[in-house]
Amino acid sequence: MRVFLLFAGFVLCLAVVGSSRAMASDISVWPKVPNAPLHWQLQGDIDVGAKIRVVDSDLFETPARQVREWRDAGIFPICYINVGAVEDWREDYAQFPSEVIGNPYWGWDGENWLDIGRFERFSDVILARFDLCRDKGFLGIEPDNIDAYEADYSNKETGFNLTREDQIRYVSWLIDQAHARGLAIGQKNAAELVPELVGRMDFALLESAYHLGFMDEFSPYRDVKKPVFAVEYIEEGADPKQFCPKAGEYGFQGVVAGLELDGKPENCP
Repeated sequence: MRVFLLFAGFVLCLAVVGSSRAMASDISVWPKVPNAPLHWQLQGDIDVGAKIRVVDSDLFETPARQVREWRDAGIFPICYINVGAVEDWREDYAQFPSEVIGNPYWGWDGENWLDIGRFERFSDVILARFDLCRDKGFLGIEPDNIDAYEADYSNKETGFNLTREDQIRYVSWLIDQAHARGLAIGQKNAAELVPELVGRMDFALLESAYHLGFMDEFSPYRDVKKPVFAVEYIEEGADPKQFCPKAGEYGFQGVVAGLELDGKPENCP
């Protein structure tokens, strides 16, 4: 029975990954993300400034009407989707099988890691989120928590002993699925994955890269003319006078924001 179950799981894996490859060939064009000022806000009323050309907002909280208004105004809308952890306040939380829900995500109540090594077990939920992103009119996806494997090399383990190979396989599937729906998709942090992802991802979004010293790892995105949005947090002591010139040197779009992402951020000049 164990051998049969292992074989069945392997077949399911091939079917999911194979179907994603087939879908990806159906749509070969997705929009180019502007290298322009970003407004990144996941909570609260969003008040976009006149110079903003890219907005990144929450998939579930943002109504389609708002997305249409942004697009009519020439603004590129990106939807935030948590793909590496599950939040118990989301409307589709109950659709995730209990066996793929792991340890708490440190620092965020109600959020737990997902077993991305067995993503086939919750792929239908992620696909439904991607469909909703497309149907609301968003043009791109910000996939959060694509660095789960790094947690298992720290003291913040996911509970699943994930590997770098697990992460690459899952992210490759996410890219295929986004592009199959005509959506751009970006790399969120996970600096060690840049060599594998820069050729396939459409932009990058960095958190605390200046503060933690990993801005240089994302230079390959600049070199291939893909936008990099670098965000520093006020709570971590972000100083625009120090950070913004450095972001400019790298050719990154600099943003200073509050950690909760519930208010209007400050864009570097």
